[in-house]
Amino acid sequence: MKIFILAFLFLFLSVDLTAQNNNFILHEGELDGAPYKVLTPVDWQGGYVFFHVHGWRPDDAPHKADINPDDPFYQKILEEGWAIGRTAFLENGVDHDAHTAALYDLKKFIHEEIGTVERLILEGESTAGTLVLRIAEQNPDLADGVIAKGAFVNLEDETHDSYLEAGPSIPAILMSNLTELDGPVAYTARAENSDVVPALRPLLRPGHVNVNWKERYGALKAMQAWLDEGTISPVSEGTRYLPERETGTIIEDYSIKNRVIDINPFYGNAFLGFHPDEFEEFGIEQGDYFLAKIHGQFRKVFYGQSYGDVPLGEWVAFPTASDTIMLVRNHKHAVNTAGIEIDDSVSIFKLKSDQ
Repeated sequence: MKIFILAFLFLFLSVDLTAQNNNFILHEGELDGAPYKVLTPVDWQGGYVFFHVHGWRPDDAPHKADINPDDPFYQKILEEGWAIGRTAFLENGVDHDAHTAALYDLKKFIHEEIGTVERLILEGESTAGTLVLRIAEQNPDLADGVIAKGAFVNLEDETHDSYLEAGPSIPAILMSNLTELDGPVAYTARAENSDVVPALRPLLRPGHVNVNWKERYGALKAMQAWLDEGTISPVSEGTRYLPERETGTIIEDYSIKNRVIDINPFYGNAFLGFHPDEFEEFGIEQGDYFLAKIHGQFRKVFYGQSYGDVPLGEWVAFPTASDTIMLVRNHKHAVNTAGIEIDDSVSIFKLKSDQ
């Protein structure tokens, strides 16, 4: 009886549960304990596959694979016939060997159970940017090309999680914000005699993985062209801008008001509907402090460029590449701290320089 139960549980944990809407089919389940999700166009039986590989997540973060089908980047490539995959790995944290094995498992599952994988592109962000570059060096049979966003690069300490040899064997694009270009520049310089010389794609704004959907799409198209034509420019500026949008911001006597339009449950960050230009017009510039009122409570927030502009646990906000404002507690969970939910009202107040 125990053997039967264990066998049943194994089958249950590996089962592919599918759901369909008018535009795509969602496959989800677990592969040997690693949650996955795969989106495919309706009637997809094989072709190009795109994996987004997430970076480090805290041990206590939700352990799930997430794909937002409303993301315009995913909508765009689904329309073009791409399948999209995500794995949450066996557990949160950084384990390059285990994470690589989970990516192999997901590729095999898609190839054997859903449709033929003709081309696989990996996009990794932050620590996963390091991971996909490591795969390009050590496991080139896994993918046809990799896009590393905001990768941590260590070329000296072989014991460090971010250590890389700078010798990719498949095409690799390193896309990074200005404030984190040193590592990618060093990597591409060191790799100038590698089997496949990588390409640098700087984004002309500060931040960490501060990338919008058009920039992701531009990098993917550049990778496709590289694979199809065999060449790529060694350096190509990847910054793209989004069209203006209606923000719904309300201007009051002493504040501006908008709402929470999205949250990140893994890192606890909140995305506010303000356009960065509205902060400037209201008199808040980068380097200033302001007050954010949520649920009747005020938080003193530094308006900066990225997470590390404040000490651990302090509040910081900064513009995103998608022309919103991200509200963060550095290495803490802002959403849980303030009980933030999507559609919550947020009011912003100026602070005098001596406050």
